Amino acid sequence: MAKRIKMDEDERFSGVLADLEAIRQDILESGRLAELTGTEDCDFAVAFDRYGRGNTAEPAIFIKIQSAGDFDVDDGRLDDFEDFVVSRISDASLEWTMEVKELLGDDRLVVLLINGEEC
Repeated sequence: MAKRIKMDEDERFSGVLADLEAIRQDILESGRLAELTGTEDCDFAVAFDRYGRGNTAEPAIFIKIQSAGDFDVDDGRLDDFEDFVVSRISDASLEWTMEVKELLGDDRLVVLLINGEEC
């Protein structure tokens, strides 16, 4: 992933986008996110992008949690949530073409954002 990819404008990523939305829906419907944040007024998204600036930017998976209010949760529970999401992405990626996987990059960082702030 040498440059920013506009996944929503590239048909090759339609399966990836569908999988990310399915993961999102499952996490919301299962109550897993509400349990983590302590409120039903929350949302969640996963995105592939680059982390860093310029030539040092690396492929990354961004896990974005939005909650109506601040919430306290121990690092272990956040790690478990992050691991669960990454595991679901890994399972879904088994169906993606090699071209798509190469474009998204290998050994991606995982960046967790809560209400826009990096954790």
